[in-house]
This record gives sequence, C-alpha cells and structure tokens, in this order.
Amino acid sequence: MYYLGWIVLVGVSLALSLASFAWALRSGQFADQGRARYLPLRDEPSAPPGAAASRRPAEVYALAAVSALVAAGLATPLVLWWLGR
Repeated sequence: MYYLGWIVLVGVSLALSLASFAWALRSGQFADQGRARYLPLRDEPSAPPGAAASRRPAEVYALAAVSALVAAGLATPLVLWWLGR
C-alpha cells in the first residue's frame, strides 16, 4: 500500500512530461535548431525599450501552473507520509 502513492506520483509526472514534450513538438519549439544558436548574437532588440505589455502573456500562466504542479508533486510524499503514520 505504501508504494501506491509513489506509483501514482511517477505516473502523473510521466504523463505531464510526455504531454509537454508533445506540445513542444506540435508548436514548433524544435523546428529551427540551426538558427537558435545565433539568436543571442543579433543586434536588434526583441522588443522596443519602454514598450510594456498591457496584459500578461500565456507563458506566465503556464509557468505558474507548472510551478503549482511541482509544488503539489513535492508535497505529495509528505502528505502520504503523514497519512501513513
């Protein structure tokens, strides 16, 4: 019974990592690897200075969701330990 929580944790982690890898493949994150190594060397700025975004991009919310999932994953063994005492 002790191992059930760890198996669930590993299963959920594996599913999330495979889903994020599939999303990266579909969205073209790995499409142009030859150009990516020269991006830090270009002279042009990526955004004009002083231009603030009016709303937060979707990446901020995705990062917050991933951070919450990581925190939940790290807390799961503690909760399982506490319930098993």
